[in-house]
Amino acid sequence: MNEKINENCKSLETEISSRCDLLIEAIHNRKQQLLEFIHKEKEYKLRALKEQVSACTNRLQQTTGLLQFCIEALKETEAIAFLQIGTSLINRVNNRELSWTKELTATPWISPELELSLDSRPVLASIEQLTFSQMKPPESPILIVDECVAENNSITIAWKPQVSNFVEGFILELDDGNDGPFRVSYCSLLQKFIKI
Repeated sequence: MNEKINENCKSLETEISSRCDLLIEAIHNRKQQLLEFIHKEKEYKLRALKEQVSACTNRLQQTTGLLQFCIEALKETEAIAFLQIGTSLINRVNNRELSWTKELTATPWISPELELSLDSRPVLASIEQLTFSQMKPPESPILIVDECVAENNSITIAWKPQVSNFVEGFILELDDGNDGPFRVSYCSLLQKFIKI
């Protein structure tokens, strides 16, 4: 008996260890997936930031070119040449200013924040609820024949659990003899007899 208990304990310890190792491996795999997702999100945000910087640089170069052209136009010594292009330059500067304020904003196109949070509460709650469950059904109860009675159209059945079993309750099912499913007739946690 002592040997059997030691054997069963060792077997259960091995099973618990292997199942916990599987859980740990699953957590490590999920961690890698989450970290990869964060890295992809970071790359996306950095790429969007580079695109915004590139667009700003391009607009700045165009504006600088227009300013240089305007400066050269102001250096023009002939008044007639300046008057011919002056209105055109004013329109181009106004258009550039409108496009600058419309297309380029001081705020970034994307948020620098990663708007993500890891909710591990359900997993932690599940880990806290890890417990043993009785996997083997208990043996059939022992009928107490001295207390069983059949009178008229009813019977009284009395029973007790096997000594080696820890039983929390009983369910009595009846068969009507018509090859159908059993019918639950009685459930109890404490009482160990029934009158049918």
